Amino acid sequence: MKNLSFSVFNIISVLAIVLLVVLIVMPFNLINMEQAQRIAKWKSEYEKLEYCFSLVKLHERTIVPTEQEAGKILTNEYMFERIKPYFNFSSNSFEKIKKYSYRKMNGRSMDKESQFYFDEFFFNKDGAILSLKKTTRKEFNEKYTLFFMYVDINGLEKPNRIGQDVFFINIYKDRISALGNNKDYAKLKSNCSPIGNGLYCSEYYLLGGRF
Repeated sequence: MKNLSFSVFNIISVLAIVLLVVLIVMPFNLINMEQAQRIAKWKSEYEKLEYCFSLVKLHERTIVPTEQEAGKILTNEYMFERIKPYFNFSSNSFEKIKKYSYRKMNGRSMDKESQFYFDEFFFNKDGAILSLKKTTRKEFNEKYTLFFMYVDINGLEKPNRIGQDVFFINIYKDRISALGNNKDYAKLKSNCSPIGNGLYCSEYYLLGGRF
């Protein structure tokens, strides 16, 4: 009887431990699965954007013109209107969003002084939130980023975090690249972590990196 009781106690203890492990591990697996889906969606979105910007270059000769070529001062609004017709979305109708906020991967808010602080957003009916911002660089140089583009791949749906569902691209005179494309892999990996701001996740995930 003692041996039987001892055996039943052991079985119950083992089951309790297994259940505890499952309860601990399951949320992490779900989070990893959700992030893997977002990464796949970002890769697909980036390919779509590459195609869109290639159309801009094909029809307009350059993605970002000089102010002399444009005949006006290059503003965020001008560039948005310039590229919008070439977006390969089911609808080119964009609506301005009044209530929307985002944070860095580590949970901190973006400083208003940062070049990656965006405060004007547009919602596309396909579900993405986009924004454009001119860099602080004064001279026009085809080697340097001229505009940044903000992309929230799942729109208003949370988490609205950089490196999770928010990504950035560099817009040059005649090409685009994911933010962080000029960084080494170690830098990308350390930035794209729970303690980093997540800005370079845009390139890190395209290279096969994982959250």
